[in-house]
Amino acid sequence: MTPLFKVVLGFSSVGTITTGALYVSGIFKNRVKKIAIYSLLNDANPEKRLITSKAVEDDVWKKAYMTYRTENKSLDKDIWNLKDWNKPSNPVIETNATEEFISKCEFNSKVKVTGTDDLLYRQVLAYCTRDTLVSDLIKEGTTGRTLLTNTSSDEDWKAVWNTYKSSNEVASGGIDKWKFSDWSEKKGGDTLPTEYKARCSEKASEPAFKTTDIKYLDVLNWCSK
Repeated sequence: MTPLFKVVLGFSSVGTITTGALYVSGIFKNRVKKIAIYSLLNDANPEKRLITSKAVEDDVWKKAYMTYRTENKSLDKDIWNLKDWNKPSNPVIETNATEEFISKCEFNSKVKVTGTDDLLYRQVLAYCTRDTLVSDLIKEGTTGRTLLTNTSSDEDWKAVWNTYKSSNEVASGGIDKWKFSDWSEKKGGDTLPTEYKARCSEKASEPAFKTTDIKYLDVLNWCSK
């Protein structure tokens, strides 16, 4: 009995010899499920989000492009074969991204791969993503709440300010969670501090990818409706 026949015969215990033979011959090897990189990112790396902006001057794109250029600075030709590629100087200086680089990120994010160990997946993760933010969790969540903005009504802002105050009832001279100046005076008034809206915007832009994160919960309670 040949070794190959023994392998095929082994499959007969759980199926037919024909099925085993097909497997051994490699016919089933191409049936590995593939998934688009952008979809895989959501499950495998929830702490990251694909950069969706189209503006080459956005800070997130500038940082991503700098990472790409830094890791390709020793190469005469970059790994993605960008037509507008120019070998960067050393040290690499942060500049605007290019439209071609942004388009390449978008194209590569739609490629289907077998898993997170795929080289292209790791490249997209490194060069085309940003941190997941508190604002992302609120926007994508199921709470039905939305972040307040500078155009939101005074009533909405007053409501969250009152919630913030009641959540930070500390002794006179104490310090509130977000450490507003003159807290002892501010907590006793109904006037929304001028810096409150800016603080909400700042806190909503902090990294967070779990809905149990206190940073997310604070902004949800104190800056959304």
